[in-house]
Amino acid sequence: MFMLIAVFNKYDLQNVLEDLYADGIEGVTVTNVVGKGSFGFKDGDGDIADLYEKIKLEIVVSDNENLDKAMECIRANCQDLGKGAGKMWWVSVGGVERIRTGEKDALALSAHKDTSTDKTEGMKTTNEDTPCS
Repeated sequence: MFMLIAVFNKYDLQNVLEDLYADGIEGVTVTNVVGKGSFGFKDGDGDIADLYEKIKLEIVVSDNENLDKAMECIRANCQDLGKGAGKMWWVSVGGVERIRTGEKDALALSAHKDTSTDKTEGMKTTNEDTPCS
């Protein structure tokens, strides 16, 4: 298992998430971050350079195949020839556990529906009693 961490421009996030979902990769953590890439902390005048707002995306995947898919989703949506497109890196993960059910590793990463806790059986709803209708 691997954790893929990527830092990239905010405007690319929606496309990255849509491509990840299309490839069956779910379970992401998104954080707003600020930082400075590899082009230095001081500008040409010697002043401290600005930090830039970016998105940090963290994804845990079960194997190399899913790692490659996730990396390609990010690459395809964020890669450009300008400075500041971002970076991604990955680290090995020793294990994962879903807190709610106790499932471990690949089972904890899957997005299957747990029917053992389904309390909606026998309930009837209408569009009048749902707050988002």
